[in-house]
Amino acid sequence: MILTPYCLGSGKASEAIQKSLAWIPILNPGLTLAPTRQLRRNEALPSVKGIDTPILFIANPHGLHARAILEGARSGFQAIVTEKPAAVSPDEIRELKAVSIPVAVLHGYRCLWGLQTIRKMLDAGELGELITLEGRYWQSSAAKRALERSASGKPRDSWKNDPRLSGGFDTFLDLGTHWADTAAWLMNETRFTGTTWLSFQNAEAPHRDTHVQTVLHFSGDRRAFGSISKTAHGSGNALEWNVIGTRASASWSFSNPDEIILGRGNTKTVIVRQENHLGSRQAAFHGVGWLEGYLEIIQSIVREVSAGTVQASASTDYPRLSHNLEVLESWFKTLST
Repeated sequence: MILTPYCLGSGKASEAIQKSLAWIPILNPGLTLAPTRQLRRNEALPSVKGIDTPILFIANPHGLHARAILEGARSGFQAIVTEKPAAVSPDEIRELKAVSIPVAVLHGYRCLWGLQTIRKMLDAGELGELITLEGRYWQSSAAKRALERSASGKPRDSWKNDPRLSGGFDTFLDLGTHWADTAAWLMNETRFTGTTWLSFQNAEAPHRDTHVQTVLHFSGDRRAFGSISKTAHGSGNALEWNVIGTRASASWSFSNPDEIILGRGNTKTVIVRQENHLGSRQAAFHGVGWLEGYLEIIQSIVREVSAGTVQASASTDYPRLSHNLEVLESWFKTLST
């Protein structure tokens, strides 16, 4: 069997997907992939009749993702892998619930070793009863651009300044959906309530929120608190999670992805990754950054398609559309409470 990837979009996300696809035959010698067929942002999907196992990879602007998923399902693709967010409105969420082919969403952070290990600790009861999650995801892109505009007096050209392409939000949909997906996954629930506040300070366009604070409520009076920003000056890609249980706490940071700090009482222990079965399968401290998550998700669905075992509702440990839509539905509702 030859799997034929089609990639819709040509920006940085498309490059990341194609880099990941290049690794797949190396990591999985039994899999054969045809050369990737590149499609432009607004290009109509081609007929895939007679194509051996076509898979669609979606990397166009946020506001076009849902339409591409629906068109891909109608066009005969056997599976779809989409950049986040899968949808940018409650109406799109409702439409996507009718999709029956398997769709993976590239929420790659929770497929990294650190968060995977913390989830296993939670499932095994090693941290005791989960009390709360506190996560921070800070970047500085909006702050940087605000200073540049102040100096030049000119806004830059960006598809994110067009709400038809960006989906009418920025940080809330971009970094925020990563954060909400991970919080729900660590809680092992896709439904939650809560309150989310948006700031538009330093915004490049009126609809582009730059800072998000959120409190989510899960069953058993468990909560998750998030600070999510694109206007935190001096930040790189600062993603951190602190998981607080009754018996122990665990902390993980993307800046140091192969270590977990485990606290018990007033002592702490550093756990270093020993295994190399996820993502690129390289040794600890020799990974490929956030591409590790892309690799894990893409090779998981490619292996399943190749084996003929994929089911749209299958319970797996990477983000599937059916589960992600429930998270997105809850995430949007936090804006109205």
